[in-house]
Amino acid sequence: MMNKEWAMTGKSVGPGEAADRARGRRTIRNFVVLALIGGAVGFTAALVEQRDAPIAAGGTMPAWFAILAAAIMVVAVSIGSVLYHRSMDELQRLDNYWAATMGANLLLLGYPVWLILWKGGLLPAPDAMILYLAVFATTMIAYLWRKLR
Repeated sequence: MMNKEWAMTGKSVGPGEAADRARGRRTIRNFVVLALIGGAVGFTAALVEQRDAPIAAGGTMPAWFAILAAAIMVVAVSIGSVLYHRSMDELQRLDNYWAATMGANLLLLGYPVWLILWKGGLLPAPDAMILYLAVFATTMIAYLWRKLR
């Protein structure tokens, strides 16, 4: 039964709203921690990488740093993904699955089409960075589309 005071004032928060707010705070905290870890890795990478190295060149940072940064990223994203998945409700989970499917579909279709067009001399060779950014952007746009529509 609805609390009359809550219905009239709107100031009291029910248990469902309190749980939703707590879940939102955990999600934001998770993303902030992951962003800080990613920022620290990126900032440090900029410091240890050769100054005049082109962005597409390999072998421009010490191998020990590349291994450490890769390990940190794998652990952080793995743990962060599990924590995020645990904090989602069923509607958020469906939105995330749908967005991930859109990103995966872009890669499933985009790479083979690009490869064929490259083989036909119509495009430059497929570029992993462009594909990664396109999948990431597609996933984020699809997620926001579901959330804001």
